[in-house]
Amino acid sequence: MWPKKILILLLTTCCLQVLQAQSVTPNLKWGKPTNEELNMTEYAADKDADAVVLCHQTSVNYEFIEGNFRVFYRYHVRLKVLKPEGKRVADVSITYFENESNHIRKEFVAGLKATAYNLEDGKLVKTKMERTMVNVERLDKNQMLMKFSVPQVKVGTVIEYEYRIESDYYGDIRDWYAQRDIPVLYTDYELSIPEWFEFNIEETGMNMLEKKDSKGSMSLIFSGETEKLSTEERYFVGRELPALKDDDFVWHAEDYGNKVTAELSGIYIPGAVHKSYTTTWEDIDKLLMEDDDFGRRIKKSSPLKAEIIAAGIPDIADKKTRAAAVWQLLAQKVRWNNDYAFWGKSATKILKEGTGTNADINFLYMNMLQDAGIESTPIMLRIRDHGMLPLSHPSLKYLNTFVVGVYTTDSTMMVMDGSAIDGYLNVLPPRLLVSRARAIRKNKTGYWIDLLAMAQGKEATTIQAQLNSEGLISGRKTSLLTEEAAANLRKTWRLAKDSLEQIHQMQERDGIEIQSYSLEGRSEFSPNMKELMDFTKKCDVAGDLIYLNPFIFIPVRESPFKDNERTLPIEFHYRQSEMLNVILTLPEGYSVEEIPKPIVMKLEGATVRIVCNLNNGQLTMQYRLTLDKTFYPYTEYQDLKEFFDNLAERCKDIITIKKSE
Repeated sequence: MWPKKILILLLTTCCLQVLQAQSVTPNLKWGKPTNEELNMTEYAADKDADAVVLCHQTSVNYEFIEGNFRVFYRYHVRLKVLKPEGKRVADVSITYFENESNHIRKEFVAGLKATAYNLEDGKLVKTKMERTMVNVERLDKNQMLMKFSVPQVKVGTVIEYEYRIESDYYGDIRDWYAQRDIPVLYTDYELSIPEWFEFNIEETGMNMLEKKDSKGSMSLIFSGETEKLSTEERYFVGRELPALKDDDFVWHAEDYGNKVTAELSGIYIPGAVHKSYTTTWEDIDKLLMEDDDFGRRIKKSSPLKAEIIAAGIPDIADKKTRAAAVWQLLAQKVRWNNDYAFWGKSATKILKEGTGTNADINFLYMNMLQDAGIESTPIMLRIRDHGMLPLSHPSLKYLNTFVVGVYTTDSTMMVMDGSAIDGYLNVLPPRLLVSRARAIRKNKTGYWIDLLAMAQGKEATTIQAQLNSEGLISGRKTSLLTEEAAANLRKTWRLAKDSLEQIHQMQERDGIEIQSYSLEGRSEFSPNMKELMDFTKKCDVAGDLIYLNPFIFIPVRESPFKDNERTLPIEFHYRQSEMLNVILTLPEGYSVEEIPKPIVMKLEGATVRIVCNLNNGQLTMQYRLTLDKTFYPYTEYQDLKEFFDNLAERCKDIITIKKSE
């Protein structure tokens, strides 16, 4: 038996630990932040968090106004800023639908209020947002963007804002996301659907949400008479949800967080309407191909037709070469403005302005391809860092851009995009490398394309060098880069602010001095690039001993996977292959004390081979890493982490060169 005093002490300690681990109690009263919220300095469940959602409430319900249903979305949000970086939560963006020419059906934002609460000398100071801090702009022909900034936000501020969206799109309910890039203490979602509407409601995510279903009612006044409709009430609550943090190995963390989607399957009004609204991708294909601003626009000729003919482009026999020539002519006329879109401006306007979105450029490219006698087709997609296309319910609202499919033969298609300013045919920016993109063709069935599967990056490097007795390596590095690897190097140099600074960073990273450096194919429209570098590198020397890393240029300096645990999957940008061959001539009279043993490491979708040899005074090192798998579920994280941990350790190997006796 435990002594009574010890039991009391243990119970007291446990209680204290529980109290210390508890977060702030959720406060559901708006306009009245508690002292606990105002004095909060960190979030117990995530002490690294720069801000936290204290409370986020969303309600969705229908009302019958002027003979039509309208959906009301009401949002109430309270946040706490914990660190200087957390002040970013004071900048808020709201996207809503409003066609630039058709105003019969639209959405609008109303009732926007925002307040900052600060404790100053022990007193609560409230600062309300002025209307001048709200801006509205058009994103494209269908979408508007409202942006606002909450004033007087600093570390310690509690922010509250509320607004509602009124929508005529009663058959299209917005997705609800329980999590975001900062932790969420409390969130709830109330969804009320009239009995005449039938939705398929889907909940996904890794955390447990509290759920409750019930019945309610609403009043409908039509022709002076009031009718009661029953409603289906769905209620979801999330508590202490972890942050969903995007990193270099996940494109859109919200894809794996908790969310609720509702897709209309039918409207059934007794004695009046009985219609299924289940949409298929074939329906969307047809809708887009019949749209004047999309499918019908593709078949138009371009304003550059005369120039295409004058340049002899239609006479080029090889269609791939012909398509490349069309692109090169277009690139002289229009440059990408760094924006992605689904709809585009007129060709005349694009050429006049000399710049445009990827959609602007893609429409013009397809028109030019037609003038050159090449068939093309749009391939619709959702950009990787905006989320995946849902598998369960087709919907046009999830598409936000498209790329161009170029038919080089009747059965062979390559892809191109207006944003691929560093790439080539079949070499797209990683943001567009989605596994589900849909190609559509007039009067033909659309089909799915895996753009990620066709992408790869290859780098093959040869280093030929000499080591002298003072420990100085002098040599030449030659790298041949293809496809995504070449595009990535072009992008690196295009974005570099200063070439001298870029060279300096390379020297610092690899511990070398660069004597000469050149790039072949840097400004060419090509899938290839060559990097040439003459360098020197100083090794550690102790008497007659020289210590060196046989890679010279270390391929993996440290494992990219440092966390002990991970709840999100690993998503690589594309398949990769990296080869390194080192040929190092040793100084006369020197030999290697011990040659590292060959190593082969294998993981599903990943292989590395390292072999080191000494022959006739030459030390050779061969390294090859291949990554053929681009997606690893979080359950395989530990295996992947171990693979790269071991690889990084092996890349640190030091060998000893000693003078022969």
